[in-house]
Amino acid sequence: MQATLVEQAILSLRETDYDRNLRYRRNWRYYQNRPYAEPRPGVYAKLRAVFNQVTKIVDVDARFAMGERLQVQAEPEVERALNRLWEWSDLQQDKYLLARYGACCGDAFIKVVDNRPWELNPNPDPETPVRLNVLPPDAVAPRYDPHDRRRMLACKIEYIHGRDIHKEVITREEILLYDPRDPNRVAARYPNPLGFIPIVHIRNLDIGEEFGLCSFHNLLPTVDAVNELASFLFDIVRVYADPVIIGRGMERGALRKQTVDEAGRPVATVWWIPNPDGSFEFLEWKGNLPDVLAFLDRVQASIERNTPELTLSGLRERQDLSGYSLSLHLVELVRKINEMRGNYFTGLEKANRMALRVLEMQGNGEFGDGAHRIIADPVLPVDDERQLKALQMESQVLRIKSRATVAAERGIENVEQELKQADAEGAPKGA
Repeated sequence: MQATLVEQAILSLRETDYDRNLRYRRNWRYYQNRPYAEPRPGVYAKLRAVFNQVTKIVDVDARFAMGERLQVQAEPEVERALNRLWEWSDLQQDKYLLARYGACCGDAFIKVVDNRPWELNPNPDPETPVRLNVLPPDAVAPRYDPHDRRRMLACKIEYIHGRDIHKEVITREEILLYDPRDPNRVAARYPNPLGFIPIVHIRNLDIGEEFGLCSFHNLLPTVDAVNELASFLFDIVRVYADPVIIGRGMERGALRKQTVDEAGRPVATVWWIPNPDGSFEFLEWKGNLPDVLAFLDRVQASIERNTPELTLSGLRERQDLSGYSLSLHLVELVRKINEMRGNYFTGLEKANRMALRVLEMQGNGEFGDGAHRIIADPVLPVDDERQLKALQMESQVLRIKSRATVAAERGIENVEQELKQADAEGAPKGA
């Protein structure tokens, strides 16, 4: 009998996503300024920390995408439930790890953890009925419908814990646990109490494929070339710092060294060369070092010009730029961050709705469809006066936004309470 689509997906999970995990690990080593797992003399090994810009790109994208604090705009009951969920999950802090995983590896994963007591969770935390866990990308292997890259059929979670290998496969119907010492043998099967796969896959830059792109995918060839040239230049500089001496016109064993005079007192080292035509010289590089250094500077400048995250470094000393001019210089960065925010916030909202469904299953409320929207700080700081004028125009003149929406965009928490207090303070006395 032919296996079903889900069974085929489970069978395919027996093989690890080797190439994808290699890419994740390589990118993570780049981010940590360790491009290779083993030390390599020569190529890339010396000045990579000077020329490697990957760390800066990833950190800028992660911090700008998430902003200082995320907020939820929803019905009061849904908003309160999600704020509690984020508090249980430490999401305001873990959001940077989520974005850093995505910006560095191209993919980020969130697992919705049902903390009810059952076979796989014998000792739950009673104060945390559900939470969101950020998973390392190299531990997760999703499988999708071949005709729909957004319909997840199964998901494998596999990682090494001490001497054991934890491996589980989750489908909508069941959860398979594998033998810790034999990851090809299913040790136990449990029905999935949720009825859905509690894994959310976020693609950092979505290009329409199953997996996303990292934030520096277009720079890797150039960074590799610069690191290689820098390594060669370091070897050349080392020749001058610890020079090699060449002796010409002499035979082995004929050279004599004198370090004391006739009375036995120490003197400067003197080498006696028997052949009148003999000589010493330093081994030197005969190329044009200034031209090579200038070429590296040009490549480095090209990287900074063509990478929106690195444009920030060149603007630090530009005191003549206005806020509008600054926004023009950083327009590509703003567009990229907005694209990333769309991907991350859509994934977070999906994970939030899953968590609300789990809370309903536990009898902790009813949240309907769980509709909500995540709001973050502006990508770039805005002029406060201009922002207030724009909000006033939208609220009072154009009448396309309510006071609650304006207050939420201003970053005010407990909007309903603040509006009631403002109305009470503005009401005439005795009214």
